[in-house]
Amino acid sequence: MFEGELQVPTASEERDWRCDPHELGARGERVAVESLKKRGWRILQTNWRSGYGEIDIVALDPRASDSTVVLVEMKTRRADAQGDVMPEEAVDEQRQARYLNAATELLRAYAWASVVRFDVIAIVVTPDGMAHLHHVKNAYAGDR
Repeated sequence: MFEGELQVPTASEERDWRCDPHELGARGERVAVESLKKRGWRILQTNWRSGYGEIDIVALDPRASDSTVVLVEMKTRRADAQGDVMPEEAVDEQRQARYLNAATELLRAYAWASVVRFDVIAIVVTPDGMAHLHHVKNAYAGDR
């Protein structure tokens, strides 16, 4: 039998989700998925894993051809993070190369797709918890 006091943290004592990089990223991904859905996109998968790592969002853009699949890299940052680059600038050549290699595997999995487009969704979260989304379509070319 348990004896003693069970202390429940007050709201001010709970860890702020904006300070936890994993929770910040997960919330950013949820915001991005909802934004894409509202714009008519079809989400095929989230967190798709290949031998080259994880693709954040695999989706279909209603304005793209039927044979185009879009790989979306997510970057979420706090607005008050000092010295941070804009989130979309964090998609460096190494990360691009990983997505390019993963695209080869993805095309095997989705035989109907013949074109892969690489987008980046950057989210900046302000101190009041508001998310500001910037969607960069065709963020980089697939011919490296």
